[in-house]
This record gives sequence, C-alpha cells and structure tokens, in this order.
Amino acid sequence: MLEGRVRLNNQPAQPGDRYNPGDRVSIDGKDVTSRLQVFAAPKVVLYHKPQGQPITPTAEDESGEVAAKSVMESLPSLRGSRWLVVNTMQAGDSGLLLLTSDGRLADALRRRAETTPAAYVARVLVPFPEYDVDSIPRVVQYDDETIEFENIEPAGGEGTNRWFRVESHRAHRRAAVRALFESRGLKVSRVIQVKFGEFELPRDLPRGKHRELSESDVADLYASVELTLPTPPPKPAAPARPRRRPAPDRRKKPKRR
Repeated sequence: MLEGRVRLNNQPAQPGDRYNPGDRVSIDGKDVTSRLQVFAAPKVVLYHKPQGQPITPTAEDESGEVAAKSVMESLPSLRGSRWLVVNTMQAGDSGLLLLTSDGRLADALRRRAETTPAAYVARVLVPFPEYDVDSIPRVVQYDDETIEFENIEPAGGEGTNRWFRVESHRAHRRAAVRALFESRGLKVSRVIQVKFGEFELPRDLPRGKHRELSESDVADLYASVELTLPTPPPKPAAPARPRRRPAPDRRKKPKRR
C-alpha cells in the first residue's frame, strides 16, 4: 500500500481506508474485489445481561479503575459487521437482551416495539407476607401516558420480599413496570426482563453468557417482520475457455507430377 500498488475506487489506498460494499479494489492493476466479498450469514443471539453491566466499553472512572466488561466485549467478534441491540437497556437493567448482526432486522424489530409483547419479573418489598397481588392495579400513568398491563402474578420470594411477573404488550415500556408498583407505595429493588416477543430468557443461560439462535429460528424471525433472509450471492460463472485452434499440418505434401 505504501508503494502505491493498492488502489481503492481507482485512487491510491491509504492506511485506515475502509472497504464498503460496492467499492473496487485493485492490486498492481488487477481487480481483486471479488476476493473481498465474503458473505456472512446474519446472526441473532440471546444474552443474559447482569445488572450493572454497560452495553458498550466505557472509559476509566475518576478513581482510575476500568469499568466492568461490557456486553459487546462479552460477545464473539464479527467480520465485516457489528452487534446491534434490539431491546436497549441501561447499565442498571438486567435480563434478556436480543442482539443481531443485521441492521435491517434490528430496525424492523425496534419499530415493532409498540406491539411486541414482553414480560418482566420485579422484586418488591410488600407490607406483609400475605399481600394480595390482586390489589395491584393493571394500569399506571407514566410519562404523561396511560400504560396498561396484561397480567400480574406471584413469582416466588419469601416473607415481605416478593417477586412478581408482569406481562405487557408493549416492550418499550420497561420503566413503567417500576412505576406500576411505586404508584401503590411499594418499593422495587430489581426489574429483570425475561421475555421479548417470542423469546423467553432460558433458565439455564448464566448471567454474562449468550446463546445463538438456530438457522430456522433466525428465518422465522425475519418472516415475522416481513423481511427477506439474506442469502449468499450466486457464484460468478467461470469464463468460457477459448477454443484451441488445430495445430497446422507441417507434414510435407507430395509434389504433383
């Protein structure tokens, strides 16, 4: 490259230049673009995010200590793309995180958050062990909007520390779950997302670990948002070999009498 032998879009390439789809690359005048067009099938993973873990790497804090390993640093690296979060969380949130390597899929799923069902479990400090879950309303005013929940049911706990599963048909109203209990004067210590769309947080998935969806599950996810699943481009046909001309007959012909 420093010798000027590499050209990008017919211009001398420089260190740090990025190759993008549609660009042309040549070395010593020979087009090598086809060698760079490596197809990578889209990937989707379920990630169990621990509470306090940042999504992206953060700088050192004021004490000079390096922050905890981020979600992006915990996932396998991708060639030619990057991980995109579908259901965004704050560092203090935890639970099921859905990520994909395809920007089109991420955008399509985000746009449907208004109608995507979700479920959360909340740890709540109740006034007495026999607290009646039916006394908790299914409607709360949050951010100048009326938020309705489909179902609230007990999900374990002991004494006055109780867990409740809260189901909603709007995945982007996570903060309203906390507001739901606080509207009744109850203190919430944790809110964990356990479901997004058709995906439930696997019970055997440890915190800080991920699980990749199968090809069939990825195909179903594309179909659910009316997107075409990317497929490898067809291989270019091999150029036809030129027909070889017959070798000339160099044998001496007999002279005519």
